[in-house]
Amino acid sequence: MLSLIMTLKAGKNDEAREKSRAALLQAGADMMVEQAARSPFAAFRLRNLCERAGYSTGAFYMHWASVEEYYDELARLLSEPEYKAVFDELVREVEASAGAGMLEAVIHVAKQDFRLLVEDPLWDATEFMNVTWGRSRFRGPVARGYEEADLGTGHVYGALLAQRGREPRPPLDWDRIGVILQGLIEGLGLRHKIDESVVQPGDDSSPGLYATAVAALLAVLTRPVGDPGDIDDALHAMLDSADGAEPSQQAAHAHHQPTTPGS
Repeated sequence: MLSLIMTLKAGKNDEAREKSRAALLQAGADMMVEQAARSPFAAFRLRNLCERAGYSTGAFYMHWASVEEYYDELARLLSEPEYKAVFDELVREVEASAGAGMLEAVIHVAKQDFRLLVEDPLWDATEFMNVTWGRSRFRGPVARGYEEADLGTGHVYGALLAQRGREPRPPLDWDRIGVILQGLIEGLGLRHKIDESVVQPGDDSSPGLYATAVAALLAVLTRPVGDPGDIDDALHAMLDSADGAEPSQQAAHAHHQPTTPGS
């Protein structure tokens, strides 16, 4: 009996220790995010900043009356990045690929899309801004920046596929497809920064994970013009069908099935 009581007490102590450990780790995680959200630039020192840029503090004060003014301008730069040049280049890639097959063109443009993202010298800082002040002080500007990226992405891939007779499957449109692809590139871009061996940009011998995923998603999310299948038809045909019929065939088959009592 004594040994049983001691075992029960030990179990309760272990549970209490684990509970306190989890609570302390969660508090640290919460404080880390809250501190970063309050002041993403807390570690900045003006002299170090100027040395990094290769200019004197006098040059700094030619542009900004205070460090706070500088922080505000930097935050606005990162929360509303300039996407026009990026999407202009991708549109040129779409135009240059006009004679290529659909898959080849999608892979080519997606590889360039991913390269432009991970080579952007401001992207790391932009991501940091998105998860700090982007959730509080600059939520509106960050949301507008995302919307601009979504629309640009949808426009680029929409132009590419429209040239080849494809359109979004209802209820999607090119804007919503842009949201999906933008989420994909942001996630894989972050993983690339952490471990490039897992998410590679792609080269002449391999399309890379992002370009492969873009091609796969567009194959499902779009349809030939005139195909009656919507997104549900496509998903059911690809995931539930054993006979491998095309989405339009599945849709036609489903629409002509006799209705049975209780169905």
